[in-house]
Amino acid sequence: MARFRREAIARGAAADRTWPDVTAEFGPPSVLFGGNNPLYGKTLGYLTKDPQQPIVVFHLWNGSEPGAEPWPPEHEQPLLLAVRFGGSSFSGSLTFTPEGGQRKPTGDPCSAQ
Repeated sequence: MARFRREAIARGAAADRTWPDVTAEFGPPSVLFGGNNPLYGKTLGYLTKDPQQPIVVFHLWNGSEPGAEPWPPEHEQPLLLAVRFGGSSFSGSLTFTPEGGQRKPTGDPCSAQ
């Protein structure tokens, strides 16, 4: 797998993307958390051959809690909300897409740690 560059990650999160967009650009993930059903959110983890490089994690969403939105979700594919890359704090290593920024909870949930 190619080495991930921060610039590529930032470009990937600068626009709203879907699951197929992410896998078309970065290939199949090293680890898939969640299933292959596009009606559900999932997390894609990418490792490189260089163990010094951090894992890159793409967080995709396709709906909320039961009752919060119509079911099945209105989106054909999960939407990318955030990308985590780097070894800094959890909140410091997240880059939100425009859609993710709109859905991000107010306040910093990590600041209470």
